[in-house]
Amino acid sequence: MRKYMKSWLALGTAAMVAAGLTGCSGSKEAPATEAPKTEAATEAAADKTEAAAETTEEKKELEGELEIVTNANEQTYNAVNEILEQFMKENPGVKISYTTQGSDYEQLMKARMASNDLPDIFATHGWSVVRYSEYLRPLNDQPWFSQIEPSFMENIEDENGQVYVLPINMDQGGLIYNKKLLTELGVDIPKTWDQLKDICEKGKEKGYTGVFIAGKDSRQPASLLDIAAQTYLEARNDQDYCSQLLDGSFDWNNWAPLSQLLVDLKESGYLNEDCVTCDTVDIAPRMSENNVLFLITSNMDLIRQASELNPDAQYGMAPIPALDETQENVFAGGEREAYGIWKDTKNEELCLEVLKYLAKPENVKKVCEFSGKRSAIQGVDADLGSVAEDYKKYADVKISPTFDRVYLPSGMWSTMRTIGSALMGGEMTVEESVKTMETDYNTLREQN
Repeated sequence: MRKYMKSWLALGTAAMVAAGLTGCSGSKEAPATEAPKTEAATEAAADKTEAAAETTEEKKELEGELEIVTNANEQTYNAVNEILEQFMKENPGVKISYTTQGSDYEQLMKARMASNDLPDIFATHGWSVVRYSEYLRPLNDQPWFSQIEPSFMENIEDENGQVYVLPINMDQGGLIYNKKLLTELGVDIPKTWDQLKDICEKGKEKGYTGVFIAGKDSRQPASLLDIAAQTYLEARNDQDYCSQLLDGSFDWNNWAPLSQLLVDLKESGYLNEDCVTCDTVDIAPRMSENNVLFLITSNMDLIRQASELNPDAQYGMAPIPALDETQENVFAGGEREAYGIWKDTKNEELCLEVLKYLAKPENVKKVCEFSGKRSAIQGVDADLGSVAEDYKKYADVKISPTFDRVYLPSGMWSTMRTIGSALMGGEMTVEESVKTMETDYNTLREQN
């Protein structure tokens, strides 16, 4: 993915040409024999003229320049970019700078929050409530608010029921599995981590990669830890880990099994040999080679990408493995491409119009199809390829809010990136990772 992408979407030239053509066209006089118009017809014509004038007047009101910033990947960026280009084609008085900052986004936004100089509209990357709500305009009064998927509301509303973003699509993290290889090995979709490891062992004997991970991007091992935390910690009904994480009493030795999971996958030879150096752009091509059993990820669009490269590489999606058969299988989820409006923007009206435009079903559909992710807006029937069957199959499975966004203080994602990479690279022991998590947790919790 390109690290920085930017589109200055100025379409005034086309509008000026169109206006020039309109101004040069003459109007013919009606023939003398034309029948006189009825009163009703005259009134109807007058109504149309007035409506057209109002429409023109409304469009003239949409003027100004906006800055919109996201951390979207290339596919999602391209989809939103096309939508914004169309918006400006329909509203020639509007100019939008739309950029994606990729992995640098979080640090950029922290710096801009510190200086209270935020983009007019920006993506909240899962933190619309905890991190950004004090900087955002509440949006419960918007026409699209009632169309948000009810099951998704808990991910984006605060304790008072306020929502600060337009959610377009949603993350649904879990397991990607190779249908053909599991059939060849004579095994079912794993429901527990022990079952997954057993399948990896069988696959290893045949030369297959158990779990693929592109560790050159430190977000990859961090994501694995974050997803696995749902079953290792959040779903532990026999323990009170979540409350302890929220009130500060959590014993960080209970994090050790999570770090150990990553170490075990590596030391058992279940990860790809180049797990530390592999780039994310190589994930789909390597999947298409049809020798990868599993990925633990929220990027379900990889299924589509791999099948486009090789239709014989058939992958499916399933919930996160549980600790044992008694534990409920869940997905990890949260806002993905979601946009809020800076409360101090000087272009609030224009920002609201942009969000209203993005919320149109056809536009939500486009973003979902480009990103391969489920719609966060009701009534959108996006073509998500083969994974659509899995979304329907697991429609009733609980989607737990992304772990670090709920139970860890802001900033811990960076810590998870640090320990994940270090554990996988053999540069940190499990005990050292636990100590690092505890230290950063206490520091960040006090700061926050």
